Amino acid sequence: MTKTLVVFFFLCLTVKNICGQPVLEARPQSGDLSLRIKSMNFIENNEFFNPIVEGYTLLGFFFQPELVYTPTEKVTLRAGAHFLKYYGTEKFSHIRPVFSTTLFLSEKTFLTLGTLSGADKHHFLDPHFYTERIYNEYVEDGIQLTHINEHIFTDTWISWENYIFKGDSTREQFTFGESFRYSSSPVADFIRIEVPVQLQLKHRGGQISDYPQQMQSFINMAGGVKVNFDLAGKKYGQLGIEYLHFLNKSLDGDTTTGVIRGNASWIRLLYSYKAFRFETGYWKAHDFYAPNGNPIYGSVSNYQPDLVIHDRRIFKNSLSIKFLPANSLELYFGLDLFYDIDLNRMDQAYTLHLNFDKLINLASLKRIKEHQE
Repeated sequence: MTKTLVVFFFLCLTVKNICGQPVLEARPQSGDLSLRIKSMNFIENNEFFNPIVEGYTLLGFFFQPELVYTPTEKVTLRAGAHFLKYYGTEKFSHIRPVFSTTLFLSEKTFLTLGTLSGADKHHFLDPHFYTERIYNEYVEDGIQLTHINEHIFTDTWISWENYIFKGDSTREQFTFGESFRYSSSPVADFIRIEVPVQLQLKHRGGQISDYPQQMQSFINMAGGVKVNFDLAGKKYGQLGIEYLHFLNKSLDGDTTTGVIRGNASWIRLLYSYKAFRFETGYWKAHDFYAPNGNPIYGSVSNYQPDLVIHDRRIFKNSLSIKFLPANSLELYFGLDLFYDIDLNRMDQAYTLHLNFDKLINLASLKRIKEHQE
């Protein structure tokens, strides 16, 4: 499985220009030494009282200082540490080193080895890749190839989550992902079409490890189409209609839950105006399961053994707003409402975070200080 995945990954590298809409970050100039500070203070209250996922609350912060050095215009080095702490605890829950090398293959294509750019940068759908990971699983280590231009966003990566040595009693664990989105030029000056395609493979195994559990490999795929309408040239915001179809399968046949393959459909209506965003949608699934996804969409309970609800129908409404939307600072509030039609119950989640991300050019500060003197 490992060899097959590596071969597939490098095949993706060779077709990167045909296979990713976010804007590329500004690149430091050759010879620059910078300090980058990332921090996130967060509160997420999941008021869940359903048989699929228990309610819980995340309160804490992470702090990630990095030194960023650009020896040449094609290479950037990052070195630092990631600190994660939950409120009410005396010690940090995670302290991890951060180090990566990024090679710019072109102005819009770059390859990163080491610590990746952050769990939110893949732009994966919540049922596939839980958006909550930005708080508690922000740091990923592996290899990542990203290409961004006016119409294409593609992000191909392997995140290695558990490395094993010979004789270990735990399984190796990694995730392979491909996130692709094509965005058309404006049609009739106010319509834009987007085509998202996503693939994710989760593997737990390892030939040299003496683990008691069975090997597991799950594949998740999604694709669809989205039509965006600019209202009076975006004067009154933007309206979008999206349809997505999901497929999931266990590559090892039988599973402990009995869920081998499944599917889901998601229809969404989205409206955004400046810092305000609203979404309403209908989710219908049969035996859906995504190991890295938001468990509330799945058929497999994450806390009650052997409980499977094969068919799920959910109405979801979301409201979010970003206060102080600036280049380096963001105060975000979000509300998610999940109405389960078959269980006849409402669950909700409230999110508040303050995100800071700033790149400080130390060479520029030195020149300013010398000029003042």
